[in-house]
Amino acid sequence: MVGWSSGGWAALELAATHADTVERLVLVATPRPDDDVDWLDDVTAKTLLLYGSADPETGSAHARWWQRRLASARVEMNPGGGHDLLVPLWPRILSFVAPRAMRRA
Repeated sequence: MVGWSSGGWAALELAATHADTVERLVLVATPRPDDDVDWLDDVTAKTLLLYGSADPETGSAHARWWQRRLASARVEMNPGGGHDLLVPLWPRILSFVAPRAMRRA
């Protein structure tokens, strides 16, 4: 499951309600919510948090917020990256959500 920006919230909800199905989750530049979310403990998927170091909207503070609340989350900061990381980091995203998939040259 992959969620970019505020779409990450929908991906998180799906991962929480279908923990038996969602094994891996990538949040790309997802802002932290304004309110507390009581269902985050239900997210059991191995999670990758991708953020750009130059993103004025969702920088490292948002990444750290998610990392503290998601048990199996790992943060990767894209040096000089902004908010639109989906396309430039797509190979990294795919390698995380499908680590054993065969690559075609």
